[in-house]
Amino acid sequence: MWPQISNAKIIVEVSLPGFPLDASLGSHFFHNVTSMNVGYFSINHESLDGSIFWEKLGKQETIAKGEFFNHIRFTKPLLIRMDGKKRMAVVSVTH
Repeated sequence: MWPQISNAKIIVEVSLPGFPLDASLGSHFFHNVTSMNVGYFSINHESLDGSIFWEKLGKQETIAKGEFFNHIRFTKPLLIRMDGKKRMAVVSVTH
């Protein structure tokens, strides 16, 4: 799995109805993500703590699509702000 995600800047895993999230927290995965400075987000679709704007994502260029993932690319850079200690983050498109 690492070769497919090694150039990512952020990874967002989201649960789906009938498909609960089992966050990727294995020690090798965690070590690779932190050492490569990759932002990792885990969002439960039933939680009010996180929001995803699916319409905006659906309008982006699709690089690859699998049964349980979409790899998309934005035309403009993303602004990513994370505070791991407060467990808060925001990702937005730059203007």
